[in-house]
Amino acid sequence: MNLIKKFKNGLKKSSHFLTSNILNINSLSKESIEDLENVLISSDIGVETTTELINNLKKNNLDFSDKKYDLLVNLAKAIDLILKKREKKIISETDLFPKIFMFIGVNGSGKTTSIGKIIHYLNLSGKNKILVIACDTYRAAAVEQLKKWTEIDNIEFMHGVDNQDPASLAYQGCEKAIKENIQYVLIDTAGRLSNNSNLLNQLLKINNVILKLVKYDQLSNILVLDGTSGSNMLNQVSKFDEIVKINGLIITKLDGTAKGGAIISIAKKFEIPIYFVGMGEKEDDLIEFNSKSFSYSLLDLETY
Repeated sequence: MNLIKKFKNGLKKSSHFLTSNILNINSLSKESIEDLENVLISSDIGVETTTELINNLKKNNLDFSDKKYDLLVNLAKAIDLILKKREKKIISETDLFPKIFMFIGVNGSGKTTSIGKIIHYLNLSGKNKILVIACDTYRAAAVEQLKKWTEIDNIEFMHGVDNQDPASLAYQGCEKAIKENIQYVLIDTAGRLSNNSNLLNQLLKINNVILKLVKYDQLSNILVLDGTSGSNMLNQVSKFDEIVKINGLIITKLDGTAKGGAIISIAKKFEIPIYFVGMGEKEDDLIEFNSKSFSYSLLDLETY
């Protein structure tokens, strides 16, 4: 399945909600701009981002009496302008090793599953010197789930004893990676609400002990967001970024929501790369973010 088809399949609910409401606007006169704004805002795109999209349409001299297909194409181009700045690969030829990825997020956002899929992605990319560290030391089920993912791809796995300090385990794992010339370290952390100060401080502690061993550029904190949360994702990004610097985003479960438009607001507000979007349960359903494919699929457009 090609990229555009994957995005179209994964964004069916969001694109149906957005495009059906746009197509239901009675006319495309200048007076109907307010109706278009209401549709975009109700799609979790947000007021500020909606204003920018409408202004971009006006800058391009779009005649609002044009066919609705032309409106959709121009809107897709305006969305792509915002999202393109956030398109970036999670690995780079300039990475310093070991490259450490710490995955964080609220309970149930899909961190552990995302790590499993990224293990698969790194293996396909030929990056087979990988260590996975299970720092959710308080939840045995999470450790077992992660262990199964590593066994599938024959990846080295490290976990602590029950209730071990996650920061000490992360430190031990990173020491091991340095001594054994491991390329990539993936660290799973416990899910935590963005208003739980104790757990957030624990996250900061893990971050700080890792930075005692490696350079700042070697650590990337990846925030995993549940796409079904819609515009609430904005608050999560803000809260977590206050505690530790967020270097990248993964947005999961987009196939199960009509709130995919919230990604546009995130891209507009935060200068943080979007590495992957989750479009299903299979290994290859965690897809590298592509702004053009996302933008056109969100508006149910076949080609570009």
